[in-house]
Amino acid sequence: MNTENNQTIQISSETILEEPFYLGAEFWVGVAFVIVVFALFRPIKKALKSLLTRRIIRIKKELQEAENIKLEAQKLYSDYERKYLNIEKEVSDIIKEQKNVIEETKEKKIRELNFMLQRKENEVNRRIEQEFEQAGKEIRRKISEKTIEILKRIISSKLTKSEYNNLIDNSIKQIKEVLSNKDCIRR
Repeated sequence: MNTENNQTIQISSETILEEPFYLGAEFWVGVAFVIVVFALFRPIKKALKSLLTRRIIRIKKELQEAENIKLEAQKLYSDYERKYLNIEKEVSDIIKEQKNVIEETKEKKIRELNFMLQRKENEVNRRIEQEFEQAGKEIRRKISEKTIEILKRIISSKLTKSEYNNLIDNSIKQIKEVLSNKDCIRR
């Protein structure tokens, strides 16, 4: 085996020595690769550079948007925190305001009730006075009727005809005087 390896090495070294390096396919493949790499390096570099630049700009934009969102979130957080701290004061103010509204409404309703009660009381008093007046008139009418009836009995039993005529004449004169006095009072 050793001998075979040695012979193979000798053959390959002879082949290598026999051909110049630039005539081999590997050399030209390598040269073509290097040329292709150099030829494509600038456009690929430009494309990569523009791609990376666009990506950097997009990432900066996203970072700026994220920063703006963060600032807004911090502002909202501070607003809500301030509102939370002031909520007790607002609640006590609302309670105070509602108590005032309730008190005002209560006072207004009490005034309305007092006014209504006063009106009802006045109406009841007026009705009572009317009933008293009516009862007084009725009593006076009945007293007058009974008095007249009693007087008729007394007069008819005790008076003579001439006394009776004198009494009627005197009564007519008194009625005329009373009526004339009423006319003077009305004027």
